[in-house]
Amino acid sequence: MFKKLLPVFLVFMLIITGCGGTKSGSNGEGASGKKITLKVAGQYPLEHPNTKNLMKFKDEVEKASKGRIEVKVYPANQLGDYTLVYEEVMRGTIDMALISVPSEFEPKLEVNYVHYLAENYEKAKELFKPGSFIYNTNVKLHEKLGVKFLSFHVEGFGGIGTTKEIKNPTEPGADKGLLIRVPPIDVFRGNAQDLGFRTVAVPFAELYQALQTGVAEGWVGGPPSANYTEVRDVIKYYYQYNNFFENTSLVMNLDLWKKMSPDDQKIIQDAASALGQRSVDAAEKDDKEYMEKLKQAGVKVITFSDEDLKKFAEFTRKTTWPKLKDRLGEDIVNGLSAD
Repeated sequence: MFKKLLPVFLVFMLIITGCGGTKSGSNGEGASGKKITLKVAGQYPLEHPNTKNLMKFKDEVEKASKGRIEVKVYPANQLGDYTLVYEEVMRGTIDMALISVPSEFEPKLEVNYVHYLAENYEKAKELFKPGSFIYNTNVKLHEKLGVKFLSFHVEGFGGIGTTKEIKNPTEPGADKGLLIRVPPIDVFRGNAQDLGFRTVAVPFAELYQALQTGVAEGWVGGPPSANYTEVRDVIKYYYQYNNFFENTSLVMNLDLWKKMSPDDQKIIQDAASALGQRSVDAAEKDDKEYMEKLKQAGVKVITFSDEDLKKFAEFTRKTTWPKLKDRLGEDIVNGLSAD
């Protein structure tokens, strides 16, 4: 009888030992010692700074884990538009994503896109750093949706790319004479309309075609880099309004995150934090570089004086911000004002 039970006993002991959680060590093995493959979605093409930084994230994770954690990157909306991708991250069918955050599932996440939060890069660096009001707010809001927020990726100050010239470009509230694409996010639509534009909501994946066919005569939702990499062939003008600070977020399925060992979590978080810091350091340089590239591509680039930018900001905070309290909550709008 003992001999018959011995193999069962040994198997039982092996299971207990395996479940005890062997910590990651110099051999790069995690709790199970098994290889982990993470499917990560991106929304920009390979040449975009966002994707380049995501590839560095991949390299850092794979190096720190000695190849045990494999990161497979799918850029350029290969896995779908960012709204669909976020939903799949919630479900766990996509592991991670570096994308714009949609507001369909939590309207308060539009806090990331409130216009004229920052007027310069010094303020923007404080605004999006770990521990800031917006950062901590994102952690809480994403977690309610079953998503782990890991880091912001700062893209740069936004502007408006158009196929036609804007009327009254320096007069907030005056008719601009254009129908522009906005993402399906109320913060964008409200401010664009307050500034004097007519708007149409178009998914990012359909942006190029919308501009090409005249469904929209311009678009808001991207800094110079996105205007260059995505639509330089169809826009004729680019206006650097500094109307919002473009950012994407690196997010992960929360259940998957919780199943990872503390050491693996640290590998992911460290690489995510490094990704965020690199993006902040590079954003101002990228804005200047890609405005020059737009000019070289034949796009007329229009910039504004500090006085004009201040006028746009004051108008927005006075006209648009009060309307956001119903959608974002008074506590968030007040927190932004105090941050």
